[in-house]
Amino acid sequence: MRIRSLRPLRAALLALLTHALIYSFTAQAQAPKTYSSSEILLGLKKLNVLGSVLYIAAHPDDENTRLIAYMANGRLLETGYLSCTRGDGARTSSVRNCASSSA
Repeated sequence: MRIRSLRPLRAALLALLTHALIYSFTAQAQAPKTYSSSEILLGLKKLNVLGSVLYIAAHPDDENTRLIAYMANGRLLETGYLSCTRGDGARTSSVRNCASSSA
């Protein structure tokens, strides 16, 4: 008799755990990104371009943002920027910190 009395409790516990699992996955989901018409058009234009550019500078002050922007937006190339510096002036003989970004 004791086994039969636990069945409703087990069923309720299983339903509660199932609901908690489903809710935890759906509650933390991110909203899908919406694209504007200009972003979609730019993405379609980039499909016909094959190429990439990596801009390397010894110091973040040496970057040429106009060149990077032209390559990314004007020529539709995939661009990346790599900056390597020791962090103490302009000497770059031994690289301690490297930071990169891509557009």
